[in-house]
Amino acid sequence: MTKRMVGKVAIVESLGEKAVLLPGLIAAALTANDRLKIRMTLLQEASAQASEPGRAAPALESERRAAGLDDAAFDAIFSGARPLDAGHFIAPGAAALAGGMADDLAAMVEPLEVAGGEDVAALKRRVDAIVAALPSFADDRVSHAEALALASVRREAGDSLHLVVMDLHRAINRLAAETAVEDVDGAGAAGLDESARARVKAFMRGLNRTKNLAFGHPGLATTAGKIGARLSIQNDIGTTDAHVLVVRVEGLTATTTYTDVHRPRAKFFMSLFEESGVEWSPLGEKRQRNLAEGEVFYLLTGVFRAADAPELDRFLELLGSRIVFLIDWNKARKALQLFTGKKGAIQILTDAARRDEGHRAFLELGGAELVYEAVRNAASGRIAYGAPLGQALGEDECQGFLRHVLHVACEGLKDGRSTRLIRDEIQADLSQRLDTAERETLAVALRHLGLTRMLAGMIEMAFLPDSLANVDERRVLAARAKAIEAKADRLTVEARKLSSRLREAEDVLALVDQIEAATDCFDEAAFLVSLAEGDEANRIGPPLALLASIATESAAQMTRAVDGALLAPEGKREDAAFTLKCIDAVIDSERAADAAQRAAMAALLGPALTGAEARVIVLGLEIARSLEGATDRLAHAAMSLRARLFQELSA
Repeated sequence: MTKRMVGKVAIVESLGEKAVLLPGLIAAALTANDRLKIRMTLLQEASAQASEPGRAAPALESERRAAGLDDAAFDAIFSGARPLDAGHFIAPGAAALAGGMADDLAAMVEPLEVAGGEDVAALKRRVDAIVAALPSFADDRVSHAEALALASVRREAGDSLHLVVMDLHRAINRLAAETAVEDVDGAGAAGLDESARARVKAFMRGLNRTKNLAFGHPGLATTAGKIGARLSIQNDIGTTDAHVLVVRVEGLTATTTYTDVHRPRAKFFMSLFEESGVEWSPLGEKRQRNLAEGEVFYLLTGVFRAADAPELDRFLELLGSRIVFLIDWNKARKALQLFTGKKGAIQILTDAARRDEGHRAFLELGGAELVYEAVRNAASGRIAYGAPLGQALGEDECQGFLRHVLHVACEGLKDGRSTRLIRDEIQADLSQRLDTAERETLAVALRHLGLTRMLAGMIEMAFLPDSLANVDERRVLAARAKAIEAKADRLTVEARKLSSRLREAEDVLALVDQIEAATDCFDEAAFLVSLAEGDEANRIGPPLALLASIATESAAQMTRAVDGALLAPEGKREDAAFTLKCIDAVIDSERAADAAQRAAMAALLGPALTGAEARVIVLGLEIARSLEGATDRLAHAAMSLRARLFQELSA
């Protein structure tokens, strides 16, 4: 027998004959606890119904019956509630409902009085004071303030029925643990037969598998007892008021009752069983409008009906394994919401629970400050001052980073790594993601340049002999150019959005803008070509062929330069050297285009076109201007890329 079990047996023996009464009294007290909570819930629903007449009344029959309130007339308390005046409402049956509150409180105190203890007298005084102040709800007349006061969990506002019930419940759970006659894999238990013991073992198998993820946080104490055909398993979850889980097993049906003061956490808890076949009550899906934030509590009931004992055990194991993820959940949600939206924060926590990692390690290492430290150390000078992390990384990338933070924190603490090493790994990941943001911008610019190069090649082909022999073909060229330019514009918008996430992004933004300007020049050249009539295209083609070829080569070299720049941050010298070589080629192309433009102008104004209509000459000169303008813009883009590359290489 372990030292712990010896202590428990000694406590039971010290109670003498009274100990025989305790299992039944404790079971009765826990049932009374459930009744009191459903009484308060019914009053809350009645208050909400009276505040909003016509709202759909909830179905609470299963919750009411599970709590031992079998009279169906109690459903009329909220379904028949109607406003009376500004502060009062009529709730049919409210007087009868309130009449049982004193008896339920007495049932909760009784096992504590039998066992004795230094805290019992103080609890009894509080109970007596609450009983003396309980409203009678004469004529079923209820005030909203009374309903609110009974359910209040704000200790700073004074004692309340709800606070007394919570404190009695915790005392009863401690008593159940202290007087348990056996330890079932860590659960204090009494009155179990072999079947009940197997169910408790299944629950504890799950709880013990994940309990270390609490990383030292108090809580998760479990007690179990069987009275008649009903097995009750309770877990105190953590140290938060009104945060208790009870599961009752009868036959192959497990009924889970869960209370919480935070609606989002209650919904999160429900979401962990989406694929398990649990039928949840609707209480987690609404909110009483007339009750202030923090005053209301939520009571959920989930029913699982198993086909056989192994399936029941699998559910109980799953249930036990999920409880640790409720501890400090709201604190973790608020920390994550500093960097992503509420919905994103909850999804991150849900994913962490499903990976059996959770959030407690994240909080142990500092929570939000862990992320702020990574931003200070890894992103200084790379994120615009004051810019939210979600804007700097993009929402999807930000959530991916936060998921990684929770993963690294959990795995690091489990493996016993130093906190410094864990922080370094998180900072390295953030740094890599910021590099990714710049690479994404360059990748979009590369896609844009692919379109620009295609457009330049189409125009170059137009100046080959007899390549665009008729007007229809030239108009098709203009239409295709316009479609390409429109697609390129969309890429420009995307690239600008990405570049806005970077600090000191002037060079990258200039690169994007100059590539867009070059594409516009090529689009204009294609449009001008489409204006040529008859054999005019062939007449102006020879003077412009060389310039068109140089412009195409400039676009090709710029494409290669950006492609090389995407690899340069990985530290390969040959990639950086290749990029610089391509940049020089783009700049050289701009100079060659200047010379080719002058040669084209001389040819267009020379004797070869003597006698040509002025429109042909003007058309040729404008096309030359557009093509040279494209090479000029590409040269500016190359200079911006070179400045950014030098900045990265020197970092």
